[in-house]
Amino acid sequence: MPQRASPRGGAGRVPHRISVVVPVRDGGAQFVHLARCLRLARDRYDLDVVIIDSGSRDATPQEAERAGFRLVRILPEEFGHGRTRNLGVQLAEGDVVCFLTHDVLPCTPDWPLQLAAPFEDPSVAGVYGRQVPRDATTMEMFFVSLNYPPHPLRFDPSPGGHHPRPGRVVFSNAFSAVRRAAALEVPIPVDAMYSEDQLWAHRALGAGYSIVYEPRAEALHAHTYSFKGLFRRSYFIGRALRTAGIDRGASLPESLRFLREELGYFIRQGHVHRLPQLLPYELLRWAGFQAGRLSPWAVWESAAGWSAGDPRAAVAGRPDR
Repeated sequence: MPQRASPRGGAGRVPHRISVVVPVRDGGAQFVHLARCLRLARDRYDLDVVIIDSGSRDATPQEAERAGFRLVRILPEEFGHGRTRNLGVQLAEGDVVCFLTHDVLPCTPDWPLQLAAPFEDPSVAGVYGRQVPRDATTMEMFFVSLNYPPHPLRFDPSPGGHHPRPGRVVFSNAFSAVRRAAALEVPIPVDAMYSEDQLWAHRALGAGYSIVYEPRAEALHAHTYSFKGLFRRSYFIGRALRTAGIDRGASLPESLRFLREELGYFIRQGHVHRLPQLLPYELLRWAGFQAGRLSPWAVWESAAGWSAGDPRAAVAGRPDR
């Protein structure tokens, strides 16, 4: 018999039914580890777990079925980061819908309750948890320390939405939760190849909702990018923000301020010997972002071998489904 618990972990009643949606393809060993974690949380908190598989060629679907999760299969060409998560919201039975990627591993046992608790405030549309690097470069460590601090954060409604600053996030689909009613009212953008979570945050804040960062829900998660992958990722982020008209936060002064903070982090951490990695890394990221913002997209994508307008060209190199 599933045991329900209070939002802060004591005995009592969960004020929300919680669904968990995991988009995945070829999740491999990482999905196996996540499935074990989800089984424990499901049995403890009566979670509704939905796995949306977009054409796995490994044993991911069988692993989901063995765990007793709801498995929904879609064709690879039907996948989209926003589109598939909107499908998950529609399929969810809970009034709170948690999003996890297959390469995330929650490390706080009560993470569903910690993500759900802020929704007691009816103005909150989204909550995201703390991400801790599994294995990361100093650049990624800085990014994580900047965006996922040990103290909670709150972003209140902003007229005209939110214009992301360089290296900053106000929401992350990798480890988060949304109020189902709010996500139905303000769907996740379906055309964005990257940064669909930032675009959704912009829309939600502009629609009068708040977003909360809750560090008491914590998960292991990080990426290491090649220079080619970094440029492509930055390019599509710049393109997504420009298309939405919210790229003004990434001004040159803000970019230089971010670089100064990053240099200070390297020095404080004793990673001065790694500084030669930093400048080419940030220069390439800045160049990719500006190319996405300012250049004729069809020209860039043709030269790079990316199919213009085809989301699969971008998500092929993105590990988090």
